[in-house]
Amino acid sequence: MFPTFTGSSRKGRNVNLSGQRAINPFTSTSWAPSTAAGASKTVAHAQAERLQRQQERERLKAAQRIQRTWRAYRSRRILRAERRQAVDLMYAHRPEVPVDVERRTIEAIPLVLSFYQVSHAEDHQRLCLVARDLLQTKFSCFASGAVELPRLGKLARIVVASLESLDPNQAPNQAQVLLEIIIEIIRARPGSVQAVLGRFYWLLGRYCHSSGSASPLLNLIRIAVGTPLSAANAPESFTQTAYHEFAVSFLTQADLFLFEANITSFAADIDVDCLSDSLSAELIADSKWSGSQTGLMWLLAHFIVLQKTRKQLVLHSRSLRVLYSLLAALSTEIRVGFSVSELKASVEARDIEEGPQPSLPPYVSDKLASLTDRDEISGLLEKFTSDHWGTSASELEDAGFLAGYILTLVYCFPTLSDDIRMRLYLANIPTRHGSLPVVKFFWNALSRTSIFSTISADADAALTVLRQRPASETDSPWHREWRTILLFLELYIFVLRLTDDDDFFSGLSLSAIVGGSGSRLRSSALNLQELKRLTIFLKHLGFTLYYSASDLLGSAPSTSSNNPTSNVAPFALTAGVDFHAFRDLVSTAMRMLYERDSRRPFLPQSHWLMTSKFDMEGFLSAVVLEEQRRREQAEAGDEDQEDGVEDEEPLIGLSSSGLRLSRQAHMERIRLARKRAARDTLRAAAGPKLEILRNMPFVIPFDMRVQIFRQFVYLDKSRRRGGNIDPDRWRLWVLNQHGGPFEPTVAGTNILGRHQAQIQRGKVFNDAMGSFWDLGEGLKEPIQITFVDEFGIPEAGIDGGGVTKEFLTSVTSEAFTPAQRLFVANSKNSYYPNPCDMDQTKYTLKEAQIAEGSEEWAEAIAYRLRQYEFLGRVIGKCMYEGILIDIAFAGFFLLKWASSGGSSDTYRANINDLRELDEELYQGMLRLKNYPGDVLDLSLDFTITDQVSLPGEPVRTITRNLVPNGEDVLVTNENRPLYISYVARHRLVVQPYAQTRAFLRGLGMIIDPAWLSMFNQNELQRLVGGDSSEIDVEDLRRHTHYSGVYAIGDDGEEHPTVKLFWEVMHGLEDPERREVLKYVTSTPRAPLLGFSQLSPPFSIRDGGTDQERLPSASTCVNLLKLPQYRTAAVLKRKLLYAVKSGAGFDLS
Repeated sequence: MFPTFTGSSRKGRNVNLSGQRAINPFTSTSWAPSTAAGASKTVAHAQAERLQRQQERERLKAAQRIQRTWRAYRSRRILRAERRQAVDLMYAHRPEVPVDVERRTIEAIPLVLSFYQVSHAEDHQRLCLVARDLLQTKFSCFASGAVELPRLGKLARIVVASLESLDPNQAPNQAQVLLEIIIEIIRARPGSVQAVLGRFYWLLGRYCHSSGSASPLLNLIRIAVGTPLSAANAPESFTQTAYHEFAVSFLTQADLFLFEANITSFAADIDVDCLSDSLSAELIADSKWSGSQTGLMWLLAHFIVLQKTRKQLVLHSRSLRVLYSLLAALSTEIRVGFSVSELKASVEARDIEEGPQPSLPPYVSDKLASLTDRDEISGLLEKFTSDHWGTSASELEDAGFLAGYILTLVYCFPTLSDDIRMRLYLANIPTRHGSLPVVKFFWNALSRTSIFSTISADADAALTVLRQRPASETDSPWHREWRTILLFLELYIFVLRLTDDDDFFSGLSLSAIVGGSGSRLRSSALNLQELKRLTIFLKHLGFTLYYSASDLLGSAPSTSSNNPTSNVAPFALTAGVDFHAFRDLVSTAMRMLYERDSRRPFLPQSHWLMTSKFDMEGFLSAVVLEEQRRREQAEAGDEDQEDGVEDEEPLIGLSSSGLRLSRQAHMERIRLARKRAARDTLRAAAGPKLEILRNMPFVIPFDMRVQIFRQFVYLDKSRRRGGNIDPDRWRLWVLNQHGGPFEPTVAGTNILGRHQAQIQRGKVFNDAMGSFWDLGEGLKEPIQITFVDEFGIPEAGIDGGGVTKEFLTSVTSEAFTPAQRLFVANSKNSYYPNPCDMDQTKYTLKEAQIAEGSEEWAEAIAYRLRQYEFLGRVIGKCMYEGILIDIAFAGFFLLKWASSGGSSDTYRANINDLRELDEELYQGMLRLKNYPGDVLDLSLDFTITDQVSLPGEPVRTITRNLVPNGEDVLVTNENRPLYISYVARHRLVVQPYAQTRAFLRGLGMIIDPAWLSMFNQNELQRLVGGDSSEIDVEDLRRHTHYSGVYAIGDDGEEHPTVKLFWEVMHGLEDPERREVLKYVTSTPRAPLLGFSQLSPPFSIRDGGTDQERLPSASTCVNLLKLPQYRTAAVLKRKLLYAVKSGAGFDLS
């Protein structure tokens, strides 16, 4: 087909217009050059000629331009030289000729303006000569009109340019004259310098930096800085520009030594309110900053010192808003940089990781730290309230700004956060109704906010309120109200840490608070009605933050997909308080109140429940479904492994150990926190009910949570054991997976072999650890135990599927003996990890001449921690199998179990928990808290003494700081609550940290920490050791199994002896019933959901017909061997005798 169609099939004629002879391309050889250039060659040749002509024309034009430019340059150079010569003649020294200075000035100014060049050194001298004449004549040439006023603007520009090129230390005279002339220009005609104000303040900053703390130009520089700011008759636009450029071009420069050393004289001409307005309008409102973060940091430092210097003349709310905005913009840099500065100041240089560290300059660090001074905070409160008490609306607005500022301080200075809270706690705020503690003031402000009223009244309103966040601003009434709420929660959590039960409960009555004569803690307390309102608000808000987290995060404006936590930004209520920090704060306050209520109830029994939010009939199955979905997600993707970070020293506020972190470790923690936040977001979307159970379990009835726990365990067993819950069936299933029961493979026998052990009495714990440590999480599977005596002979006994229960209870009994030193008991026989154990172990190693840091040292420490971890696994195994143990744990230790599975570690040490640890220390702290005299007389400092020697040996101790340089910080009447808090935190958290983490790691290997978080401390004790309520004999009877002669026949009647037994049990007192139950099952308490949950079930078999024989028991299978007594009296006497005498296994 041809390109065109003419109706003819003949090929069209080819016409060659190139003038070349047609060549057959097929006759050309590959080695002969082709001569068939054709039309393309002619066209290419024409193009080349045309290009050549074009280049020639361009070269000609370029030559003409060069000549023209050179002629113009030569003419200008000649003209400048002539004019310079003319000016030199004017100023030539000729004594015989009288000088008319004014005339000379009129003639010289136009000349100088026309030839001045910054690069020409002699032009600076000529400019200075003219400047002197202008100063001498007081600018009369401009006033008379001899020189046009617009030329004053050009004069100002070249003066500024000249000053920029000068070094004031090498040419002080020239700098002095030029500074004087620019000052006079500003005074005479401010608008003429408006265009160069930025350059002017920049050069003044450079002069302040290069001149040091003293300079002969000090007074001139000071006047030059202040003149544009206070120029008389200057238009408002000029003043605004001046303050803007002063802030942006001057205050942002680093190390303004002259300005910083003479701040008082400089500040005299500076209106801090105008500066605040300028910053608010130009930098803060636009939320843009084109300069560097370093410049903004210096601006903040200089602004702080200016507003302090002019404190009496400053309208505090303006400067406060600027401080808040600047701090918020720099919060992350300040937090990291200030921490590194503190680190360098508190540890030796060799302890600091090499490499660039983002520490703050000393001047900046000092000025920032001054914001946390007690006088500064007290003055802030007094000045703020005295300036701004007005209508209720203005009070709420002011409270919101104050709250945002203080919250930002807390975030920016983590090492000083407790000091900030303490200073606020000690302060009073004057109001129209009298002076109030800060906590009460912010409670009143919070209770008047619309957010508090709306959420408290309706559990469903919180989601609507949270979605009402304005998208276009960060300082709306919505934000201010939330900041007020957040600051109250920060302060109230701090107060709860300091408050013992006596102070807390004394404040529940309204009369105790109104009386006003109590302690600071009591005056800061909330009464019962206020606590009810607060807990309802926290409950409704917390429920929404957990249950609807995915909805809230999903409703955010567009965010970057590269940052997994970028969706949290919409809830950045203030610096450092994103969605997760906000939720954690609410959760912490709520849990602290709940824990206090669970320890000593003060709220109605059903106050915390929110069953109306769920379909309780289908709740169990819904939660199980969410758990399965979460498990699938965890198996599909690798969940974050956080053990490496968690095992580090705890980051405890001001403790020196918390400061020993490299920048890399800090960044690693931030990275992992972001991953956890992203993971928690996915969890919230997949399982909102699970999130509630993990973080707010108290809204669900306890019995339901126990059922959920048991169901979780059952599902985990079924998943791990291939659906074979029974131990024997599991073993058979394992063999079938590996060759079958008759010809099992080596792998199959190894699996079962690892789950078997021979355990010697008296060495149960060590043998168990040696046999089962390597199993790790595999301890969840059935284990088979054979007890042997000291000669290796197996003991006689009934193996009801193995003696697992006997083994586990024996391990726990031996591990908690004083000889092991792993746990210690308080006065109520409740156990907790030995807080001195790590120090004692290290002391023992030193006594044995083992070098610290050596491989042997590290292995000894690691082995000791493995013992704690293994004991945690054993306790977890007991809970996993439903085996109750007769061990009571201290409440504060159980709180750590519960807090280990939430979104964050919510355990907060307080003085009340100290009571369970050490009653004597608790009473000492109470005496200190209530000491009526001057605490300085007691000569206490912020240090604490820890015992390192073993029990029974001469006491040896080591003194540790509670804060950096604690030996230099004396305990006073004002900071003693903080001292008490730090003592409690050290004893409860810091000292036993390694032991507790190891135990919880082992416990969490068997029992998912999220399951533990469903219970409070009392409920966990019941889960471990059983129900402490009165023994229900009929429930026990319904779930008892009988064997042998006592087996129930077809008639359904019990054996006469069995009937006598139940008659006796009904007649016993509850303590005696508990003794019988402990005799048979090794624990005196019933399972939480009744005896139907007892594993193995309670059983009775006949023990013969001998009337003199005592009953005996096999606790490993919960079996009572009861002889066939004929009377109730004999049965009761024999039973109680056996129980009290301890007759047990093998006594048959």
